[in-house]
Amino acid sequence: MADRTERPIAPLQWGDATEHRRRIAVRANSCLPKDGSEGMTQPLRLESYAIADLPDAGDWTQGVVYVTDDVDGAVPAFSDGTNWRRVTDRAVVSTT
Repeated sequence: MADRTERPIAPLQWGDATEHRRRIAVRANSCLPKDGSEGMTQPLRLESYAIADLPDAGDWTQGVVYVTDDVDGAVPAFSDGTNWRRVTDRAVVSTT
């Protein structure tokens, strides 16, 4: 199994690393059920990226993001471990 503690460093949106992690946890916990016995209570917000700013797909296998500047418009995308792919048709995200 992959070592999930070895993730790339994400830019901090809130002051320091502790506050950043706390706010991310609060956001995730506010919409995801605790034990899987109930549905989500609100939409899950994906992190937005322009294609040029996407993290390395190899570091985020099975990760999901919102791509703002794909050739066909903004779209959710997932990492297959090599590329970021649109969820709509599995094509690699592209600006051309």
